[in-house]
Amino acid sequence: MASPPLSCPVSRAFRCAASVFLTVLLTVVGWTAAPAPVAAAAHPRFLLTAGTASMGISVLRVDEDATLSSVAGSPFPTGFGVLSLVVAPDGRTVYVPHAGDFGVSGYRLDDAGALHPIPGADITVGGPPTAATLSPDGTLLFVVVGGAPGHVESYAVTGTGALTPTGAPSVPVDGFSAVGMARVDPSGRFLRVVTYLGNTLSNYAIQPNGTMIPLGATAVELGPVAPGFTPDGRYVYVSNEFGFDLSGFAVGDNGQLTPTPGSPYPTHGVPHGAVPTADGERLYVPNAMGQSIAGFTVHDDGRLTELPGSPYAGPGGTLPGQVALHPDGRTLYLIDVLTAQVTTRVHTYTIRPDGSLTPSGRPAVDTGVIMSDGPVVALTP
Repeated sequence: MASPPLSCPVSRAFRCAASVFLTVLLTVVGWTAAPAPVAAAAHPRFLLTAGTASMGISVLRVDEDATLSSVAGSPFPTGFGVLSLVVAPDGRTVYVPHAGDFGVSGYRLDDAGALHPIPGADITVGGPPTAATLSPDGTLLFVVVGGAPGHVESYAVTGTGALTPTGAPSVPVDGFSAVGMARVDPSGRFLRVVTYLGNTLSNYAIQPNGTMIPLGATAVELGPVAPGFTPDGRYVYVSNEFGFDLSGFAVGDNGQLTPTPGSPYPTHGVPHGAVPTADGERLYVPNAMGQSIAGFTVHDDGRLTELPGSPYAGPGGTLPGQVALHPDGRTLYLIDVLTAQVTTRVHTYTIRPDGSLTPSGRPAVDTGVIMSDGPVVALTP
């Protein structure tokens, strides 16, 4: 997230590849030799990026060597004002809230990379939706609706991907939450919502039926956006755009948050969301203002220390908005929030063995969408 409520043009400042194994056994009378199995066919991987200002979702194919290429028909149309994009665990179900018309839309991603609207997944909520987040099993969708105060609504996800209200009451978000961002803990037990124009992180316990029980608010620095969890769920890091730093918290068994040693941690710019590596040992943060990527080592106690050479320079003429990490552990994608080239580009970096970053030398890839503001980037499993 990078904008003040719907009007600021720029911030201030989706694990394993899903596979289908098909074994064909030919049995012919008189055969004595076992037939050879048909080779496994892996689903392709895609990088999705929404355009906050262009009413579209870009889809780029990600090859095994991490090369990006355009998908026919991309970008695909959606509503105006997308500030969040989320991909379900199946890697093929996609939801985006669009604040311009108070809507949330669901899409099915096919193996060619095309997005198709899901019947019953185009809904209207009670205000401008600024964020959507799924439970880890993909059965519940939580939508943050901006306001003063804002609130959170919950929806059940059917087997087809359609959305139906859970019937649970909406819950208010603490403070002035015109542009709230949200994540569900990897355990699926808790929901966290940060308020961009406040300095709070609202916490909720999630019941199986989608009911959210408020647990109170945690103080963070001013301008918090896009909470990022380590994969084991032990730690969460909140980017503070107006504080130029990250607030780190250890997550207790009861959901209580305790600051990690040394928190907050300077990023040397306006941070735009913390993305930990799959092993949880490192963490990368794009700095929109500061035009760089900050890198950290995540210690056993949740403390962060800077990686060698951090922060790493971003490309010229752009404001770094989001990062996505390839499962190979050696590739980082940097996505613009705004750029002098108008449409959002994806830049590729190589992750060295020590965690430091260097440009890959590959050309930037044009997404065709404009202004990718907020957690609007997802890499499918």
